[in-house]
Amino acid sequence: MKTALVTGATSRLGAPLARSFARAGYRVILHANSARDAAQALAEALQKEGAAAEVLIADFADRAATARFCDTLTERFGAPDVIVNNASIFTHDFPGRGEPDLLAASLAVHAEAPFRIIEAAARAKRPEALLTVFNILDQKLINPNPDYFSYTLGKAALLALTELWRTAGRPDVRAFGLLPGLMFPSGPQTEARFAVDSEKIPTGRATPAQDICAAIHFFLARPDLPGQLLPIDGGEHLVPRRRDIAFE
Repeated sequence: MKTALVTGATSRLGAPLARSFARAGYRVILHANSARDAAQALAEALQKEGAAAEVLIADFADRAATARFCDTLTERFGAPDVIVNNASIFTHDFPGRGEPDLLAASLAVHAEAPFRIIEAAARAKRPEALLTVFNILDQKLINPNPDYFSYTLGKAALLALTELWRTAGRPDVRAFGLLPGLMFPSGPQTEARFAVDSEKIPTGRATPAQDICAAIHFFLARPDLPGQLLPIDGGEHLVPRRRDIAFE
């Protein structure tokens, strides 16, 4: 049985991702931080459906906790076949009002934790095994605006990590960067405002989580395809904005 690790597995995107792996017959490792009860409930729901699911808890903003997480992951389960780096911190700040502590946390969660997890898996796996990594990025990395300043810098570091692994000449490790746009209400958005903002996207709708899941399983079914960057955002990256869509 193949194993998939989903970080931030109880988030609005993480839970559909976890369910999609369970339906595909993977053993699913659910990472969570503060949402421990939700992670355990999701694992139990997947188990009732016949899937293998386990929960690992770690605060990725804590370097020591991340190191322990990587050790536990490889010692208990070996190297996963698939890693989805989805865990995130999405807190608003802005150039000129940036928060150094928020930047440090963003870099830890968005860059250092994926760095450590991929390194641990790449070293623990069998030489002949294929490791496929999906890093959840953001379309604003190719269509920037200054909102969510520290978040964006952390995701930019994850983009660089993706590209460096993608070009490392390792045929046994594939790295994909998926760049979604508007998916769920966030920040100051009400449900009504979210509906209005969704209509500003070229396709006229927010990206459903199922589109991200479908892209991941498309690539998993085609192991000969190399890693790549892929916007999945309804064309949002083609529409320049001075502010985040929620603040326009």
